Amino acid sequence: MESTVRLNLTRILEATGELQHFLDLGAARLRAAGPLPQDASEALIFSMADELEDYLRAMRARQGTAGIGDLRAWTRAWIAEQEAALMEVPLEGGDRG
Repeated sequence: MESTVRLNLTRILEATGELQHFLDLGAARLRAAGPLPQDASEALIFSMADELEDYLRAMRARQGTAGIGDLRAWTRAWIAEQEAALMEVPLEGGDRG
C-alpha cells in the first residue's frame, strides 16, 4: 500500500526559494483574469496551489523519492510552464497581433 503524504506547499516554496516566484505568478494570473470579486480571486489562487501540489505529487510518484533539489527543479519547471501559458493568452481587451 502506498502512503499518502500531505504536502505543505508553503513550506516547500519557502525551502526551495520559489515562494516569491509563485506569488508573482499568482499576481500575473489575477491580472490576466481581469477584475474579479475577492472570493473568485481567492479561488483562483487556491486552484493554482492545488495544481502545483498535484504536479509535485505526480513527479514524486514518477521518480519514487524527492529531495529539496528535485522539488526546486519541479517547481521552477511548473512555474515556467504556467508563465509560458499566460504569455499565449491575449490580454483583456487587447490584441496580440
